Amino acid sequence: MRILLIYPDTDPISITPNRLMNIEPLGLEYVAGALSDHEVAICDMKCESNWFGMLAEFQPDIVGITGTVIHTNRILTVLSMAKSLNPRLLTIVGGTHATLVPMDFADPAVDLVIPGQGVDAIREVVERVETSRPLSSVPGIYLQGAKGLRFTGCRTPLKNLDTLPMPRRDLTARYRKGYFHLLWRPTALIVTSVGCPHGCNFCPCPVLTGRRVLRRSPHLVVEELKQITEPYIYAGDDNVFFDYHHAMTICEEIRAAQLHKQYYVLSRVDEIVKHPDLVERWAEIGLKKVFLGLESFSDDDLRSLSKSSSVAKNNRAIEILHANKVDPMGAFIIQPTYVKADFDNLLRYMDRMKIFYNEFTILTPFPGTDFYERVKNEITSDDRRVFDLAHALLPTTLPLNEFYTLYSRVYRRANTVRRALKIRPTVSPFTRLRFVRLLPGLWSLFTSSRRAYQMLKQSEAEKAKSAKNKHTPVGVAQRELATNLSHRRNI
Repeated sequence: MRILLIYPDTDPISITPNRLMNIEPLGLEYVAGALSDHEVAICDMKCESNWFGMLAEFQPDIVGITGTVIHTNRILTVLSMAKSLNPRLLTIVGGTHATLVPMDFADPAVDLVIPGQGVDAIREVVERVETSRPLSSVPGIYLQGAKGLRFTGCRTPLKNLDTLPMPRRDLTARYRKGYFHLLWRPTALIVTSVGCPHGCNFCPCPVLTGRRVLRRSPHLVVEELKQITEPYIYAGDDNVFFDYHHAMTICEEIRAAQLHKQYYVLSRVDEIVKHPDLVERWAEIGLKKVFLGLESFSDDDLRSLSKSSSVAKNNRAIEILHANKVDPMGAFIIQPTYVKADFDNLLRYMDRMKIFYNEFTILTPFPGTDFYERVKNEITSDDRRVFDLAHALLPTTLPLNEFYTLYSRVYRRANTVRRALKIRPTVSPFTRLRFVRLLPGLWSLFTSSRRAYQMLKQSEAEKAKSAKNKHTPVGVAQRELATNLSHRRNI
C-alpha cells in the first residue's frame, strides 16, 4: 500500500519560533519504520513548499497526520484537501492533541484517530485495510461513524520502547539540512524515554502518559545514534536524567562506542541536584545544553504550578551545570498576573544566574488537562490556533497591549549581544559568526508575533461586529468583546 505521513505547518496566527528551531518529525519516522513492507513517504510541511503537489503525485491509499493543539485546524484542512483528490482515501490522525482531545477530530475529513503511542495500532490498521478486514477489531482507536467518533476499547499499554523499529530517517533525507536548534545545524532528534511521573498542573505530559515512564534500552539508543550523521543531537525525552541507572548506562555506552557528538537534553532540576555526577559524566561525552523547567524566580509561583522545587534548588542545579561547562536553557512561565516589576525581576534573576539561552512561555491551559478543566470558564478564546504558549488565554492584570509589549521586551533584552558577551555561554554565539545567523530568527519571531496579535485582534473585532449586527443585546455584546480581545512553545 502507498502511505503518506504528514507533519503540518502552522497558521500565521500561531506564534512559533520556526526560524529559531525546526526539529525532524521523529514520530512519523518511527511509524514509517513499522510499515517497512509498504511504500511510505514523509511530507514535512514545515519544509515542503509544494505539499499538495507531493500528495497529488504520490497518490496514497492512506494519509496519516500528526500534530499538537495549534495544528488542529490545519490538520482538518489538509485532510479535507486530500479527500478532494481521492474520496476513498483512508485518513488517520495521531499525535499529542489526538491523545488529549480526540473529539476535536470528529470531522468528515477524518476516518479514524489513533491516540497515544500508536505505532503498533497503525500497523494493525494498515494490515486490516490491506486484507479488507473490519477496523473495529483494532483496539485503542476512534472510528468515524454516523454518530461521530466511536472508541473501539482500551489497548494493552506499552511496557517499554524496545518494540519500536529503527526510525526511517532516509525518508526525510531531503529535509535534513534544514533541521536545526538555535545555533546548532543540522540537528537530529532522538528519544531514550517517554513520560514523566510528576504532576505539574500546567503540563499535558501526565495526561498523555498516565505518569508512566517508558524506556528504550541503552544499546538500542546507541545503535540509533550510530546511524545518525548529524553532529548535534537533541534528546527529546521529557526528562533524560529521571532514571539514574538508565541515563548513566547510555552515557557509558556512548563513550564505549566513541561517538563524537554534542548533546542537548531536557531534565528536571531535582534530578541534577540529586545526581551531579550524571552531569559530569555526560559533559565528558559532549553534553553542552540542558533545558531546565525553572518556571519562575519566585517560590510562590512554583507552588502555584505544583512544582516540587524551589528557587534555591533551581539555583543549585544551574550552578552544577555551570561548573561542568554546560549551558542551562532556562524555561520560564509568564503568569497572566505579571506586572512590569515581575518582567524586570525575571531578567535580573537571569543575569544573576548567568542564564543566556532561554524560553518564555505564557501560562497556557492545554485542552485535555486538569488545569484546563479548572480554569475553562476563564479562558478568553477557544481558537486552537492560539494555544501556542505565546498568547494570553487567561485574563491579564495589565492591559493586554502592555502585557504583550513587556513580554516582547523581555525576549529582546534576554537575547542581546551585550548579554552574550557578559555571560559567555559554553555554546558560544560568536563562534563562526553564529550570532549573525541567530538574529534573523529572533527578528522573525518578533515580527511574526506582532502580526499574529494584530490578526487575532482583527479577527475578534470582526466577530464582535458580526454579533452586534445580529442585534445581540448591548450588555452581552460588550462582555463578549471584552472576553474575546483578551488572548495569549516553545524551543
